[in-house]
Amino acid sequence: MIEIDDAGGGCFLGPEVLVIHRLETNEAWYFLLIPPHVKERILFATRILKKAFIELGISCQEPVRLCRGEIFDLFEEYLKAKGYPVVREKVSAATDRLAEGKFLEILHSYGLPSDITLRDRNYREFYEWVSLWYHSLPKAKKHLCKVRLRPPVRTQVLAKKYPNLLRQIFTETSVS
Repeated sequence: MIEIDDAGGGCFLGPEVLVIHRLETNEAWYFLLIPPHVKERILFATRILKKAFIELGISCQEPVRLCRGEIFDLFEEYLKAKGYPVVREKVSAATDRLAEGKFLEILHSYGLPSDITLRDRNYREFYEWVSLWYHSLPKAKKHLCKVRLRPPVRTQVLAKKYPNLLRQIFTETSVS
């Protein structure tokens, strides 16, 4: 069974990660990233997934489980037209961890403190922490922001009101 999941689509910062995971062998491929500057992410995802299926030699006899996210709608149509057995449902915890882990790894490579992680699938809280960290930076890294999403306004207001406090919080967090 092949599972495909995404991570980071709702975060204003960084790329969106797509993972293809073969459950039986635990093989995973992460090279599928949707850069922040891409506006038409569904078309982009479909194009890179088609290419990956060809490069990886995934046969149409192999069942495919797609995450329920709308990013896979066009790809599902493509797979069905090619004769792949496709189901749309929640992917396994293992595949979900792979996608989320790669997305967090990318954010941490930008300098996000490593103790800021997704907990209990609370995306809203996580994205607010990412936004607070982003606004605490002395110089914004605009090139890392998605063109289709903006940071939460509430965190921008907090960052403007208490810039030194946020810098201190994140400096202490990343040193500890």
